[in-house]
Amino acid sequence: MRLRISVLTAATLLASVVVAAPAQAIVGGKDTAPGAYPAVAFVKISGSFACTGTLVAPKVVVTAGHCGSLTGSLIATPIGWPPSMIAVTLGAESPDGPGERATVSSVRIPPDYLATTGSDISLLILDKPAKTTPVRIAGRGGEGAWAPGVSETIVGYGLTKEDGDIPDHLQEANVPIIADPDCAKSYPGTDFTTQICAGFPQGGIDSCQGDSGGPLFGRRADGSLVLVGATSNGDGCARAGKPGIYARIADAPLREWIRGIAGDAVDADASAAPATPTPVAGPKPVVRPTTCSKPRRLTVTVKRIYRGKLRSVVVLVAGKRLTTLRSGKTSTRVVLPAGKPRTVTVKLVMRLKSGKQVTDTRRFKVCGG
Repeated sequence: MRLRISVLTAATLLASVVVAAPAQAIVGGKDTAPGAYPAVAFVKISGSFACTGTLVAPKVVVTAGHCGSLTGSLIATPIGWPPSMIAVTLGAESPDGPGERATVSSVRIPPDYLATTGSDISLLILDKPAKTTPVRIAGRGGEGAWAPGVSETIVGYGLTKEDGDIPDHLQEANVPIIADPDCAKSYPGTDFTTQICAGFPQGGIDSCQGDSGGPLFGRRADGSLVLVGATSNGDGCARAGKPGIYARIADAPLREWIRGIAGDAVDADASAAPATPTPVAGPKPVVRPTTCSKPRRLTVTVKRIYRGKLRSVVVLVAGKRLTTLRSGKTSTRVVLPAGKPRTVTVKLVMRLKSGKQVTDTRRFKVCGG
């Protein structure tokens, strides 16, 4: 499966000068109308890689995690590119074309992002508010804008075909959202909490390399644009039975992470919680520790260990080893005894191709019942 970032060379950067525009691009797309998508950003990293992004708040551009991050493929320690190495142009109708230039001051990556899993977004924080009007992310209650079967608009500066050329004009196309169970048939193991699929069964229209981080636009009831996803990856480009995979930006996990950093990047929720009544003076409630009424079975599954050899997975509860998942196995089940909530520690021990041993420890609270 290929990430949809493109490598820029002198030849591709000069393509707009020496080569006529391809008839279609983004794979199966068309040239955008002048000024149609001012919030779409051309993102160039280190002068060598190209991605697409979307201005979602005056000082925030959303792009792909694999565009903004230096994250390694094994350990969840997301680190962004140095801001000085990222160039952002808003509203450009061609790669490196004229538009509003923006300076990146910092990069934010979801803490659980791995190059081989979901949560494939990064936030480029600008040093000052852009003059361009942002396109916000759909809030809670706006799920109708990205329901299965709904036609969405993809926009980007990506290749015209798999292993093809970068177009000399921003491209757009329409693709339908695919239901999660149908997408799972094409991509088993997809993380549908942070990923969503869009495309046609027969292929032919899709995002491609260079479109990474680019918008998957839905529409509000009034017809205005709202951001529901960002281009992530896929098996090739526009292949039959292999739709595009997009970061599920408008669903709770990624949406609320973004809202916590930039509240003005997300639409107001459709149904706000009722106002909290003013408390009346009286005795304070007694808080008792929660207990687990019965044992709970916990399944630990390891997926997509990439470019390394899994040595072991150790499951510990309150420091006590319950089980060890040995190399060659991918799943184990343990029974957590009833009682007070407890912390479960899952420790992955891996050996890289270089011979170096690396550990990745995850902790979470769990309660039976």
